[in-house]
Amino acid sequence: MVKTRQQKSKPKPKKQQQQHPQVKKQGKQADISLDALGLKIIKVTADGNCFFRALADQLEGNEEEHGKYRSMVVQYIVMNREMFEPFIEDDVPFDEYCQSMEKDGTWAGHMELQAASLVTHRNICIHRNMSPRWYIKNFEDRAARMVHLSYHDEEHYNSVRLKEDPCNGPAMPIIIKADADISASSNQAKAAVSKMKGAAGKDCINTGSMKLVMAGSGCESAEKVEQVLLQVDGDVDAAIEFLIAEQGAEECTAANNSLTCHANGSYGNGR
Repeated sequence: MVKTRQQKSKPKPKKQQQQHPQVKKQGKQADISLDALGLKIIKVTADGNCFFRALADQLEGNEEEHGKYRSMVVQYIVMNREMFEPFIEDDVPFDEYCQSMEKDGTWAGHMELQAASLVTHRNICIHRNMSPRWYIKNFEDRAARMVHLSYHDEEHYNSVRLKEDPCNGPAMPIIIKADADISASSNQAKAAVSKMKGAAGKDCINTGSMKLVMAGSGCESAEKVEQVLLQVDGDVDAAIEFLIAEQGAEECTAANNSLTCHANGSYGNGR
């Protein structure tokens, strides 16, 4: 997990006057282009609470409810200590970590994203610049909605909505056809792998599955892709997620090596 930082001392932005209906700010798409997908970025305040603000915009249409979602996430982590404690780095005590994460302005990290998915019963899609979309998929049932966020410069989250979304409530559902096609192909690939295993008595992966994973993850090593597919029983979605997560972990490790440790010991990577 990535180290979080408390927001540096900066002049706080003036609070916007509450108007009816609430006006949403459309974020600039200079670094992430979503036009081809029919999507737009809704910019949220960069004050250390951006992940929770973007989540609140997605679920309620009001980023000012961020405190409620921070509390929900932290309480879920506290109640599921055995699940999350092993992922806290640098020997920071669990209670100290949670107390820090409860504070307004503490950046959220990968652990908070996972907890947010679980506590809200939502899968999460994160749009990134020049990188494959990153998914946190904890639920397969159709009742589970997908939260869409954008991640900028490895430090800030925004909310993502359909261009036609009036932004006067929870985000309208988004379906990305390319991802739906990959998911359908994944189910076919898993069935094919199971059939081949039964017939040949050994693990084997078809070329189509490998091409899907290489396209979806950006991994150019066929050997690596085949190895991961074997580990996940031919599940294309799982293989893509694994490779993207591995890539993200490598990027985070490189970033962490260049960061100075902060005395407050808080963790995360979103403003």
